[in-house]
Amino acid sequence: MQLSDSDAGALRDLARRYFGDEGDLLESLALLSVRLSRAQPCSDTDTGTRFGGTALLPAGHAWPTTRTGKPLSFLAQVSTADIAVPAGVPGLPGDTLLAFFYEADKQEGWGSDPGDGQFWAVIPVSPADAAAVASPPGSRSFTAYRMVARTVTTIPDYDEPSVGGLDEYDDAFDRLAADLDCGDEAPWHRMFGWPDLRQRAMRLDCQLAAHGLNADDSEDYDSPRAAELAPGAEDWLLLLQLDTDDDIGWMWGDAGTVYFWIRRQDLLAERFDRTWMIFQCC
Repeated sequence: MQLSDSDAGALRDLARRYFGDEGDLLESLALLSVRLSRAQPCSDTDTGTRFGGTALLPAGHAWPTTRTGKPLSFLAQVSTADIAVPAGVPGLPGDTLLAFFYEADKQEGWGSDPGDGQFWAVIPVSPADAAAVASPPGSRSFTAYRMVARTVTTIPDYDEPSVGGLDEYDDAFDRLAADLDCGDEAPWHRMFGWPDLRQRAMRLDCQLAAHGLNADDSEDYDSPRAAELAPGAEDWLLLLQLDTDDDIGWMWGDAGTVYFWIRRQDLLAERFDRTWMIFQCC
């Protein structure tokens, strides 16, 4: 849940007003996030952080497809030189473009099934080795916009396991967010920090699917194996949250959001091929 540009003092005061002594817990869970705001239309091959346009890929790199050969759609490019990674998060690789893809035509693959990994890709690209690759037939193209990064504060949604007993104060969460949002409006495109949930918390879903369990199958979700894997869910970091955005041409289901996640150890190792994506809508 994004709190826009609110300072730490305002969060502290309002957390105590709405949650009493338990406000200390909420304040301790606040995380910095990088908000990506749409600036102006840009060149389709701009080498900075942009959404839409033409994919820049390593020379000779194949366009990502599903297992049946359906081409994915290029969504976004993040230049790591533009991103001030929040404290406590492993750094992004230097001077790298991260190209984000998803099967945006039929919007297949919502991330609950372990077989869904074929429906997205995150590809690191060296700017010195980047070549423009036209979107193949069967994929979708989107208007190119330069994105501007700034740091914002986020707190967990009341459905996040980390908030413990505070989850019963859903109205208080809503009031606190309204007091701190500074009039900021969607779309909320962000990197790192807490996600803006459309449904349930996602870290456990990522953990289960990455280990071969179906997060939408109650027998898998509540199994002894799931309980063994649950502690590792805390390793998952929000790499990129892409909201529905009419100007770019994104409508994710019913005004939903797609979330790319990566484990802390995989980010340290620059293993972007191990990214997991979750799709949620209202």
